[in-house]
Amino acid sequence: MDIIVIGGGISGVFAAIELKKRGHNVIILEKNDRILKKMLVTGNGRCNLTNVKLSESNYNDSGDFTRYALSKFNNNDFKDYLNNLGIVTTEENNGKIYPITLKAQSVVNMLLEELKDIGVEILTSKKVISIRKKKKFIVRTDDEEYFADKIIFAVGGSSMPSSGSDGKSYKLLKELGHSTGEIFPALTQVKLDSKYLKHLSGVKVVSEIKLYKNREIVDRRYGEVLFTNYGISGPPVLDISRSVNFFKDDLTIEMSLINYVEKVKETKEELYNRLYTFQNYTIERWLLGVIDKKFIYMILDMLKLNADTPVNIMSNRDYNKLVGLLLSISFKVEGTKGFENSQVTKGGINIAEIDEKTFESKIIKDLYIVGEVMDVDGDCGGYNIQWAATSAIIAARSID
Repeated sequence: MDIIVIGGGISGVFAAIELKKRGHNVIILEKNDRILKKMLVTGNGRCNLTNVKLSESNYNDSGDFTRYALSKFNNNDFKDYLNNLGIVTTEENNGKIYPITLKAQSVVNMLLEELKDIGVEILTSKKVISIRKKKKFIVRTDDEEYFADKIIFAVGGSSMPSSGSDGKSYKLLKELGHSTGEIFPALTQVKLDSKYLKHLSGVKVVSEIKLYKNREIVDRRYGEVLFTNYGISGPPVLDISRSVNFFKDDLTIEMSLINYVEKVKETKEELYNRLYTFQNYTIERWLLGVIDKKFIYMILDMLKLNADTPVNIMSNRDYNKLVGLLLSISFKVEGTKGFENSQVTKGGINIAEIDEKTFESKIIKDLYIVGEVMDVDGDCGGYNIQWAATSAIIAARSID
C-alpha cells in the first residue's frame, strides 16, 4: 500500500517507521530542508521524551479522547519502542524520561539511521499546497504531484514557526471539511508588568502560582519558577500560560517568595515567631535567612523600609504587611511570549472529527490525523512527545 506521511516531525517519523515495518511503501513529505527540526530544541535540547506520571489528566480538555490510545501505547511501551531502536533512556527524580545521552541530537541521529536502514523515502523542501481525493489521494506540492492510498497528516501546530510548524497547514484539512477551534500558544513564558523584573532576573523560587481573573482563581500550578527580565518561566509557568492566553485580560499572578510553602497558616506563625526571636537583627539580615537576596530590595521598596531598620522598632502593621508579601505577592500579567517561544499549540483540528481508536478522519476515509495538529495539548514534562508518538503508532497499526 502506498502511504504518504505529510510532515517529518516527531509524529510523522514514528508513523513512517511503524508503517514501513508493517510492509507499506512510505514517503515523507517535509517542507523544511531537513526532518525532525523541532525535536532538536525540545527539553532545552535534552529531549524530554515522556514521563512516569503519564495519564489522560495530563492532557487539557481532552482526557476522554486520549484515554484509549494511551491505554494501548503508554510511557512504558514508548520506552520499549525506543529501546528497540537502540535509544537508551533514563529517568530523572521528577519522573521525566530523557535519552541517556541527555541530547536531542542523539535521538534524531538514531531515528535518521532507522529511517535510512528500513528504506523510508524522505523528500525535503516539499511544501504541500493541496490534497484531493479521487480513487487515490492526490497530494500537490509546489513542484510535483504525488499519489497515495492513504495519508498520515502530521504537520504539527503553530508553535515554534521557525521549526516549520507555522499553522498554515490547517487550511489543507479545512478544505477537506475539517474545522478548528480557537488556536493559541501553550507552554510558553509569561510576561509580567513590574519595575523589579530586571533586578530579579535569574532568581528561582519553588512555589504554587495562582492565576486570577477579576479576583477569581482560574488556574493554579506548583513548581520551580524562574524570574526573567520580561516575567517568569519554569514548568508551572509554562503550564499556566495556556490559561493566560485563554482568559487574556485583567489577569494577575500570585505566588510565595519563600520556597516550599505547603501550609500557609503554619508558615505564617513561624515567620511571626522568627520576627520576635530575632528582634536584634536588621530587617535585611532577618530577610537574608528567609528569601533570596534579590527579593529583599523589592520587599523593602514596596514596604518603604530601610535595610538597616531594626526588627524591634517595626510596627505590628509592618510585621503583617511583611509576612503577607512573603507568602503572597501579586504581579500584573501582560501576556505570554507567543507562538515563537511556545512548545505546543492549544487548539487544532476538532477531535470530534477524529476516530479516537485509529486517528482516522471521520470526514475523509483513509486520512489519518496525528500529533500536535489535532486539538490535544499536554502539560510540560514530556507529555507532548509521548502523544505525538502514541497517536502516530496507533494510527499506523490500524492500517491494514
